[in-house]
Amino acid sequence: MKRILILCTAFFLLSDCAFSKDNELLSKDFSHYFNYKIYLKNTSQHTSFKPYINANLDITQVIDSIYPYDKNIGKLKQRFFYNYPLIISEDDYRIVAYPLVNFSKGVDLINDKATFVNTRGFITKGRIGKNVFFFSSFKENQAIFPDYLHTFIDEKKVVPGQGYRRKFKETGYDYAMSSGNVTILLSNIFTIQFGHGKHFIGDGYRSLLLSDNTFNYPFLRIQSKLNNIQYTNLYTEFQDINYFLNNNIDNYDQMGYAKKYMSSHYLSYKLNKKLELSLFESVIWRTNHAPGANGFDLNYLNPVAMLRPIEFSINSPDNVLLGSNIKYVMPYNSYTYAQIILDEFSLNEIKNDRNWWGNKFGYQIGCKAFNAFSINNLTLQTEYNWVRPYTYAHYNPQQNYAHYNQPLAHPLGANFSETLFLANYWKGRLAVNLKLIKAKYGGSIPGDSISYGNDLYMSTGNFEDPSGYTHSGRPSDNDILMYQGNMTDIAIISFTSSYIINPKINLKIMLGYTFRDIQNQFSNNQTSFLEFGLKTDLFNYYYDF
Repeated sequence: MKRILILCTAFFLLSDCAFSKDNELLSKDFSHYFNYKIYLKNTSQHTSFKPYINANLDITQVIDSIYPYDKNIGKLKQRFFYNYPLIISEDDYRIVAYPLVNFSKGVDLINDKATFVNTRGFITKGRIGKNVFFFSSFKENQAIFPDYLHTFIDEKKVVPGQGYRRKFKETGYDYAMSSGNVTILLSNIFTIQFGHGKHFIGDGYRSLLLSDNTFNYPFLRIQSKLNNIQYTNLYTEFQDINYFLNNNIDNYDQMGYAKKYMSSHYLSYKLNKKLELSLFESVIWRTNHAPGANGFDLNYLNPVAMLRPIEFSINSPDNVLLGSNIKYVMPYNSYTYAQIILDEFSLNEIKNDRNWWGNKFGYQIGCKAFNAFSINNLTLQTEYNWVRPYTYAHYNPQQNYAHYNQPLAHPLGANFSETLFLANYWKGRLAVNLKLIKAKYGGSIPGDSISYGNDLYMSTGNFEDPSGYTHSGRPSDNDILMYQGNMTDIAIISFTSSYIINPKINLKIMLGYTFRDIQNQFSNNQTSFLEFGLKTDLFNYYYDF
């Protein structure tokens, strides 16, 4: 890290120019600078598949318009308060780099526990020529978390969204993560991106189709855009780190984690300047799931064929999901959005009114307003999510819609409902954020191996894995109700205030408070958490579950 800081300092006084492809980040906190222009002003931009590639927006230029500065001020002041610390620029290439930090101290007030996060890393990105762009980031972390996160990490073996944890001292964790991609603009129509990272599909805070809730994964993304149509192919490789641990297989640390693959298609059509309608399909498959299908299945690599008929035609047990996303721009600087996810669905069973277990679906509806109540830079958002039991799960837990021990969609998995409210306001370099969440889900019952539809790593049927272990399935075929199992209520209140030191890299001093209350018939747990720190806030971390 010392070498990185020395390098940044050595180039601190280099020249400056605009950087137009600054679209690699998913950060909801960082995006408030330009979301208004993307959603309400830039009517040609398809908004629901993130991060944007080849977006028709110069984010650097937007931030410079919000925080203008005199080019005659000292270079040191420019770099520290307004610009990237490191810029290397020539006619045929450009590189920018800056440090990633999170030096935070906190206290779990109820449990009287001191917490901290110590993150050191960097981001570098740039272009080669006019059509090749690259992005790379790395973070090394040590942390002690509040008790509820400590419990989650010990159970799941991962820090939420940030990968595998190792023990640090007695109660802390050591973890690292890196990401990167190369983007090639093949033409005005075709863009290809290969990398290691995350994606988010939707226009809300959560996504029921694909979220950045999990750890990074390798991917190939091919995006085609023609007039009002944008079509995206996403090919990914996921890992099941739970398989060896749960099946008592020795030397799993020397064997590598079990792999699975996803092929997905996403078609977005802007019917007009206000309405955007999108269709989604994906399939999760393994390379050794059945006789006669023991290799990498080339059927799913077809970029235009529908995946569900293919899955049916090859007599496959693979996990297929269908979904849709819709966004409509409304008056008063606002838009409404919705999603639906279909895992399995039978209209006849709906008519029979037997609450058949296989009717696995969910929906989302929400609304977001910019400059709400005519107050500049005040953004309000409300959202409701609802998902039936067993959605995203599978008969074989290895083929669930999850990666690295976390769901690929909503962090609560399935068998839940959630209502949330978000408020964000900034003026100059001061910003405040408020988040309210009320959720309910039906979880597993302690000492009971039956799946009630919330845990995606439990089988939806009585499944016997290769080691001979039998996973208990659902309690019945019919009369499957929402919140069955250990019905649990969650309430979260989070407030954060911050001062932005450098808006270009979202470096800030922050003070935050979170209250979390979770109750069910077996336990009642509360967390009251206060945190203060210095951080480069460019990544989404979902601790609100």
